[in-house]
Amino acid sequence: MDVFEKLRNGEPVNMRSEEYLPAVQELHRADKALFHLNHAEPQSPEWKQSFEELFDGQVPKGLGLFTPAQIDFPKQIKFGDHVFINHSFTAMSIGGIEIGNNVQIGPHVTIVTDNHDLVNRYVLKCRKVVIGNNVWIGAGVNIMPGVHVGENAVIAGGAVVTKDVPANTVVGGNPAKVIRQIEPAE
Repeated sequence: MDVFEKLRNGEPVNMRSEEYLPAVQELHRADKALFHLNHAEPQSPEWKQSFEELFDGQVPKGLGLFTPAQIDFPKQIKFGDHVFINHSFTAMSIGGIEIGNNVQIGPHVTIVTDNHDLVNRYVLKCRKVVIGNNVWIGAGVNIMPGVHVGENAVIAGGAVVTKDVPANTVVGGNPAKVIRQIEPAE
C-alpha cells in the first residue's frame, strides 16, 4: 500500500518519514502547475496546458474551474461530471475528496481532509470528504475532514461543516446545522 492509499484509508503517516517523500514530490509538482495556471490568462493555450498539467493529463470531464485556486494533491480528488468550481477554491485533498455529478461550488470554499496528531504534529491523520450529486456549496463554506454531504443538499454561504449533511437539506451556520428539508417540488 502506497502512502496515498494509507492517507485515503485514514492511517497515520509521519511527514518526516521516507514513505512520505512521494507526497512531497507530488505536492511540488502540483504547486508548480498551479502557479502557472493561476498566472495564465484564463482559457489561453498556456492556461489549458497548465490545467492539464495540474491533473497530470487526466482532466476531469466537464470540470469548470475559475482561478485562482489552491489544490495541493489534485490526484487525490475524484470529480463527477459537470462540476463547477468558482474562484479562490482551496482543497487540502491529501486524504481524498470525491465530488459527485452536477456539483456547484461557490467562491472562497475550502475543503480539508487532513489533520494532525495532537501529540506528534508531524503525523497526519486524514479523513476523506465525499460530496454527493447535485450539491450546491455557497460562498465561503468550510468543509472539515470526514464529512459526507448527501445528494441534493445546499450548504449556505459561510457555513462551517463539521458533521455529515443529510440528503435534500439546507444547512448553515457555524457549526452547520440543518435549517430545513428541500421538498421535491422545489
